[in-house]
Amino acid sequence: LFLDQKTIYYDIGGFLFYVLLSKQPATAVGSFSSPADATEYTFVGYFSKEKSSVERNNLACILVLPPFRGQSYGQLLIELSYELTKMEGTIGGPEQPLSSQGFHSYRSYWRRAIVQALLGVLPQAEKYLRHSCGRKQHSSEDVVEQRVFSLSRLAQLTGIRIEDVLFTLEDLGLLGNWHGKHMVCIADDTIQQVISTRRINPGMRMDFNGLQVDDDAIQESLSEQESNDSDPNSSNSDSGSSADSS
Repeated sequence: LFLDQKTIYYDIGGFLFYVLLSKQPATAVGSFSSPADATEYTFVGYFSKEKSSVERNNLACILVLPPFRGQSYGQLLIELSYELTKMEGTIGGPEQPLSSQGFHSYRSYWRRAIVQALLGVLPQAEKYLRHSCGRKQHSSEDVVEQRVFSLSRLAQLTGIRIEDVLFTLEDLGLLGNWHGKHMVCIADDTIQQVISTRRINPGMRMDFNGLQVDDDAIQESLSEQESNDSDPNSSNSDSGSSADSS
């Protein structure tokens, strides 16, 4: 299966590949000597990521095989790409321009991630909201909690580039202006209304306690990024064509 939107001019040594496998019961007839023998792993899809990207792209190419489409595997891979970005302490996004299918997949993820941050359900957002943003409109116990976010803070919490955060807030009608600056100041009931009308599922797709990442790979990516940042003549090994998606 070829992705005709993608062209690479050099070898693939400059990329990291994250492969998604589905764990399924083995179909072979007979008894198994151990639980491991009774399990099969099926290739579902993958995404690639440049080890060093001038544009700080966290995803170069994404693919889910046709038999597994429509099962949210693409969303899972996108979410993983952003979790890796947050583990690196940076913000990023997919390689541009996006294909139409890739745009719809990312718009769906961005909506969900921004809503999670605004509601404080992201693990990284909980402490920030409790100490910095949580405040009451009235003194009664059943008041609506109001939270104030800047675009840069939302980018830090989600790992999403500021321009993509801005697009998503405008897309959801949640962006305001205060003293000449873009600010988000939304009550919980307003966010719940957006969730209902846009049919957004704010639930988490990943169990972050089970996420195990090779620290050497993270450090290698960061080292190459720092080296790239210090070299004004550096350039990406990918052609810069659109990221395809499931």
